[in-house]
Amino acid sequence: MAQSAGYTFNADTVSGTTVRDVAGYFLDGTIVGSATLVAGKYGDGLNCTGGAMHVVVRPPKAGDSFYPLNTDGGLSVAAWVKLNDNTAAARCIASASSGGTLNWAVYASNAAGTVEARIAAATYSTTTDILDGQQHHVLVVYDATPSTDTVRIAVDGVEVLSVNAGAALAYSGTEVILEAGRNALTGSEALNGIVDDLRWWNDPVEAAYWPSLIAVEQLDNQLAIYPFDRDTAEDLGSYGRDLTLAPSATFTTGLYGRALASGTAAAAASGVVDFLDCDRLAICGWLRLDAAPVGSAAPILAIDNSSNASRVRIVVNPDRTVTGTWTTIDDGTVSVTSTAALTVGQWMRFQFAINPTYVQVRLDNEQVTTSIGDGVPHLAPTIDGLYRLYVGGDAGGGGQVTYDYVTFTKNFLAEVTSGYWSGAPVVTPYRPANVARGVYDFNQGSGTVVDDQSPSVNDLTLTAAGSWVPGVEGTALRAGGTGPGASRTSLAWPASPLGWAFSAWVKCRTSGSGARFLVLRNAAAEVAHAGRLDGLFWIRLFGTGGTTGILSSSRGPIPAETWTHVAASCDPKSIKLFLDGTAFTVEPHAVGELLRPDALHVGGDDPDGSVADVDDLRLFDTPISAANVRWLYQNPGHFYEPAADPFTGWGVPL
Repeated sequence: MAQSAGYTFNADTVSGTTVRDVAGYFLDGTIVGSATLVAGKYGDGLNCTGGAMHVVVRPPKAGDSFYPLNTDGGLSVAAWVKLNDNTAAARCIASASSGGTLNWAVYASNAAGTVEARIAAATYSTTTDILDGQQHHVLVVYDATPSTDTVRIAVDGVEVLSVNAGAALAYSGTEVILEAGRNALTGSEALNGIVDDLRWWNDPVEAAYWPSLIAVEQLDNQLAIYPFDRDTAEDLGSYGRDLTLAPSATFTTGLYGRALASGTAAAAASGVVDFLDCDRLAICGWLRLDAAPVGSAAPILAIDNSSNASRVRIVVNPDRTVTGTWTTIDDGTVSVTSTAALTVGQWMRFQFAINPTYVQVRLDNEQVTTSIGDGVPHLAPTIDGLYRLYVGGDAGGGGQVTYDYVTFTKNFLAEVTSGYWSGAPVVTPYRPANVARGVYDFNQGSGTVVDDQSPSVNDLTLTAAGSWVPGVEGTALRAGGTGPGASRTSLAWPASPLGWAFSAWVKCRTSGSGARFLVLRNAAAEVAHAGRLDGLFWIRLFGTGGTTGILSSSRGPIPAETWTHVAASCDPKSIKLFLDGTAFTVEPHAVGELLRPDALHVGGDDPDGSVADVDDLRLFDTPISAANVRWLYQNPGHFYEPAADPFTGWGVPL
């Protein structure tokens, strides 16, 4: 059972108007029209009152198949829905169209007020309504595996319809448009309700799995992401599965920044990852063979169980072909060897993958598979015990290879799904790709100069109120007295900025005459304030059209005398506020183009009393994503290089 796409609407998956596909196929969505984020079933949901989430599923190139659009097994669509009123009318939860045809649509209500599905040219109506304003789970399953296709609809895990299908589902050869919240073909039939935890499969979801759909929110299928930049083996995915470097490991220039190289002594990096049991797993990235093995195969990647028994082992053979061996649950050990060979000193795209029916090795555009199992799509895991990962070797030694941008995805990335094979994976970056206007770790610990580690060189100078204290990471800026703890009065900043964002750790005073711990000004006017007022985090912006006034929320308390991570990100229309890496409010504004600052005050503002100690301050002249904020919260004191030039043959790096 392959999930084609999955969408949650929380801070770690939504960046501005982009919604990351957590299923692993990189089918990211865009929030369009009047759709907004509000409280949903799990954190935030998408309130669709005419707007929608819009997804473009592009066709494959000639000669390739496109797994998300394969309808051999059928189709399943599921979501949590809460309607805003009890109007009985056509109200679409999600739909897909191609070639001028509505391929399928799932309705929270039809004209009679009951749940309905339309698949191909047929309509399937239930007698169940969900017009009570409560959260309900709706699932539609089109099963094309039996001799006669069937359609089943379940509400809150209970089947309310089961009939034979009246028409066969198929997409046209052109791109497919998927939308949540309205009819993808006509743009009408607005849901006027909240969608959350939306999932789309190209197989039937088995009834045994239905309870788990409504029990918990779907998982992020990006199990780990290793770019090896900053000369580390840290995981930039959601789970933080960082690896430990071997003493023999080295770093070198890669395709996208830095790359990790291993010798013969040991795998370059290893660590406990404890991946979930998988029915599908794709290991993808770039590798370069630095020296061909002589006499016997050399290990280049492995995953063992907690008893040190092999579960996945990838080797390069003396003829430079690559063999992948997988120890499955039901079918024993299965191996596959490439027909293509690696070239010493040359980067090559790879994929080592498993699904319930075969294992695969792919080098650039050449792929080889070996069959396993009974060939019938099913839910049960194919492989388990994925406990300890070795990159560049196995437990016994290393292969002489270099890796760049290695990803582990709990799904099967067949062929060119969403352009995966025509470029590096494009997902919301977890570290800000934006070039910062100020990066202050405050780790100087002495003197009166605060170094700016950004390219803008906006160093700060301590004031009479400024000193050094222990911080979240190293030392921090102490602001005690009147005014700020550090300032700069000649700030390098572009004219007509696209937005503004900051991230910092603050320890606010219990009381005091001041309310501002961060102030941006120019010679003519205020630009931006951030502070603590009546115990709450607040922001005030100034633009060409006036001021926002104080923007705050009761959901944003900052405890006194406690290190707390605060962040804000704004564009010309709205500002999002964060506490401890999580967004707690989005506030619209109409101040127009933001002003250009030329002065910065940190820790307080003249003539007020000092408000807070500050650590790890970052300033940007553009908005940053929720994922960026979470990374900054999780990595205090870490600096990152500006993004490397992309490798023109493959596109933009992760």
